[in-house]
Amino acid sequence: MSRGIKVKKQKVIRILTFFYLIPFVVMVAFNTINSLLRTTYFELYQVMETAKYKWDSPLVVLAASVGIIVCFYLLMRAEWTKNIRIERLALVYSAVVCLLIVLLFRSIVTCDSGSISDIAIEFMQGNYHAFEQGEYLYRYSFQIGFTALLEWIYRIFGVENFIVFQLINIVCIVVILKMLGKITRELFADECVGMVEAVLSMGMLPLFLFSTFVYGDILGWSFGVCSIYYLIRYLKMDRWQNLLKAALLLTLGTIVKSNINILVVAAVIAVILHSFYKKRFKMLIWVIGIVLISQTGTWIVNGVYTARAGLSEFPKGIPKIAWIAMSMQEADEGGYTCGWYNGYNWSVYGDNDFDRELTNKACMESIKDSMNRFVHEQRYALDFFYKKFTSQWNAPTFQAMITNEWNSRHVENLSSVAQFFLYGTGRKVLYEMMNIYHFFLFLCTLVYCFFLRKEWSLEKAYFVLNIFGGFLFHMIWEAQARYVLGYFVLMLPLAAFGLNEILKKIDWIKKGGRT
Repeated sequence: MSRGIKVKKQKVIRILTFFYLIPFVVMVAFNTINSLLRTTYFELYQVMETAKYKWDSPLVVLAASVGIIVCFYLLMRAEWTKNIRIERLALVYSAVVCLLIVLLFRSIVTCDSGSISDIAIEFMQGNYHAFEQGEYLYRYSFQIGFTALLEWIYRIFGVENFIVFQLINIVCIVVILKMLGKITRELFADECVGMVEAVLSMGMLPLFLFSTFVYGDILGWSFGVCSIYYLIRYLKMDRWQNLLKAALLLTLGTIVKSNINILVVAAVIAVILHSFYKKRFKMLIWVIGIVLISQTGTWIVNGVYTARAGLSEFPKGIPKIAWIAMSMQEADEGGYTCGWYNGYNWSVYGDNDFDRELTNKACMESIKDSMNRFVHEQRYALDFFYKKFTSQWNAPTFQAMITNEWNSRHVENLSSVAQFFLYGTGRKVLYEMMNIYHFFLFLCTLVYCFFLRKEWSLEKAYFVLNIFGGFLFHMIWEAQARYVLGYFVLMLPLAAFGLNEILKKIDWIKKGGRT
């Protein structure tokens, strides 16, 4: 292939990726400003999550951000840092913090995780009532993977041994951070950016606080981040073995967390673009391969429980369109929380006698009603989607505090230290730390966005696509701040690059503008 044709092909692929890179930049810029001026929070003692909004203290947030930059500058330029393994230190620190959180809060299960835990115990007793019409797994059949995992853990370590699952969460968090460090080096090939990313990761409190959460989020994301790493390796090295590893990891991720399918879509798009760029059209077969392999684990789990429960077929569950319909509705009476869970998907299925065709029609009517209101009441539509976006992306805790509060309400003999952090002044301290970190990470990611054209490569564009996919999906699907935490964590490599550019600019200024 001549150099001219190769450059032309790269230009075409670059233009295609900018169809989502530009909206990504707009999203980051908007949320950087939004995070500086306002914040989303959740009050204590709520029964259902209701997002509240308040004005922030911009000068305090900016001053704290400047302080963080100064600290990073001094740390990265210090001689003693050259003699230690910052990346390893960051991982040990993260594991210790997570372990302290787990031991301190001693969280149990509630809500969906509580229901699934009960079902896992019933499965151990040979009771498959949960698959009967109207029951939990009949409606939410996608939860079978996580249910199977809990049953397996209970059989080995004992019923309701939540600490085992939480220790698995800690291992998964360490894996996530380690792989993000490797991704950073793959994307930027800069030792300094890698060091900055490692230190920056030590402030990811929302992720650490979810180490107590007995659910599929952290485990699913650990497999998801590993798959992203191997996909990037494929884009750089052209080795099909990396594609196979990515597909198998996606299989494990989608078993416990169905939303990991967003990463499956991003992988498929990346393989298509890479195949056209390299003119290796035979690699397009991997588009089918990734899709089929990534779903194999779920099919196997479904088949096992179909046989165990003596079912003629595995329940199809509530039609997916019900989540889209619910995502266009208000979740509370005051209209503060838009697009969040309000029970619609559960009730519409029962109201239509569990008939999927009738449920689809009812959901389509609901969507038409919502769209009609959006079209004729533009101010309402703008307010609705602003709240839907802000309640997810501008919530610095990503529901970490309210989740830990919920799951510790029924814990006996909760220590005074735990109460201090869950209900007292410590809660406010943690919130402010996460609020500042939230703005700072978006700010540094925005700096990266200024270098997007200059630093473009297909692997970087693919990495960003995973984040943009999460943003787009949860604007048309059920909203929750917890759902987008994984995409916020994915911003670490981008923010590290942006922060490193800021540090280089400070060096340049100190030298009087000389290179």
